Amino acid sequence: MFKATFWWNFALIVFFLITVSLGVTLYVFYQMNMETEMHLQELSEQQVIKNGELMVMENERDEYKKKIAGEETKMTVQDLADEHRTVMEKYATNFAKSNQSYSSVLAYLYNQIQVQNFTLDANQQDANDLKAFNDNRTKYNTVSLDAVKKSSEVFTEDKNRYSKVLAEIEADLNKQKGDLERLVKAAGTSNDTIIKKLNNDLAKTNEEIKVQMGSNIRTRQQLAKNNTRVSEVPNGKILYISAAQGKATINLGSADNLPLNASFSVYSNSETDMKSGKKKGSVYVTQVTGPHSAECVVTSDIPSNPILPGDKIYSPVIGDRHFAIAGFIDMDNNGINDVEKLVKLLESNGGVVDGYQNEGKQIRRLEETTNFLIIGKRPDESASEDVRMTFTNFTKAAYEFNTPQISLEQLLQEMGVSANRASVVQGGVDTQPIPYTKGNYSGGSVSRLYMEDQNNQQNNND
Repeated sequence: MFKATFWWNFALIVFFLITVSLGVTLYVFYQMNMETEMHLQELSEQQVIKNGELMVMENERDEYKKKIAGEETKMTVQDLADEHRTVMEKYATNFAKSNQSYSSVLAYLYNQIQVQNFTLDANQQDANDLKAFNDNRTKYNTVSLDAVKKSSEVFTEDKNRYSKVLAEIEADLNKQKGDLERLVKAAGTSNDTIIKKLNNDLAKTNEEIKVQMGSNIRTRQQLAKNNTRVSEVPNGKILYISAAQGKATINLGSADNLPLNASFSVYSNSETDMKSGKKKGSVYVTQVTGPHSAECVVTSDIPSNPILPGDKIYSPVIGDRHFAIAGFIDMDNNGINDVEKLVKLLESNGGVVDGYQNEGKQIRRLEETTNFLIIGKRPDESASEDVRMTFTNFTKAAYEFNTPQISLEQLLQEMGVSANRASVVQGGVDTQPIPYTKGNYSGGSVSRLYMEDQNNQQNNND
């Protein structure tokens, strides 16, 4: 009995151990299965993310292929790489390696097109300027023809009057000659010497009348020529402008006999008559840098209407102009006579001073070839007789020669000269040496390749 119970108990213990062992094993397998399923789920989610990223990359690749080769293309990435290499070898051989890209080639080609557009615009502007000049010349010719016609009519009147006077003189001389002949005949003697003298006097009188008539014609022609101050054309134009530095470059230089320290008014490139155009600033020459280039300081500008490349420059003094000066000259409103200062200013700008008034003294005189009489403050009744008389001499000569008169203020305004031209006005836009193109003006940075190309062109022009 005892032996049977022992084995039965032993069997139960063994069964229990086996049951526990199986339970533990099942639990371990269950946990491992759960971890495996979770890991598989994570891998599945990662795969979905990878598939999404791959799809985005493929879409981006297709978009890049479209941008490079156009819409739908079957070219492979290798094909596109080969094409890129071919394009770089064709258009960017001289580019730095860091710039051998489509964007660099496009920037270079775009700038080349801009240069061509600028050249075309400049040629068109020159054509417009030439047309405006021809129109003004036609208008001036019409005025001149009318003046010549009027002068011709006056000459005809003078000729008729002189002919009448000449006929009267001839009749009087003939009468005297007849009277003398009768006297000689009555006296029974001959006086050939007296008759010959009378004939010589008659011939001399005729010659003097002809000379006087010729001089009168020339004087009237000169008066007609100077009668009207016609439209003024620009002397040159602005090439480059740097408002931040207050500097500009113009297209006049040593080949144009540009004097150092010359001043110019600046007008919009659309202006055709500098005499009546609206001024937008002024510049002052500080250095002549080439046959057709000079550096300037900007002495005035308008920030709301800034000076731009292509704007025109003008001075009434440039171009071998002749001047006379009358009246009290006070350039800076300090009550001191500045006539000597004005003479030096005109001469430093290339002008010629034919004569001027210094208080009651007349230095030289106004000539027939004088282009302008500059009028300062007119003398009043309190001025000395010498001052008034000297002023009258100049204005009378200007009236006789029909010389245009210009006030001191208007002259300085058109020259672009102010009382303190050392001050530089900041404002407007800031540009590097790049050409202005219609409808496209930038004050920002410019491609280095384009700048090198422009600098080479500028050096070749110089």
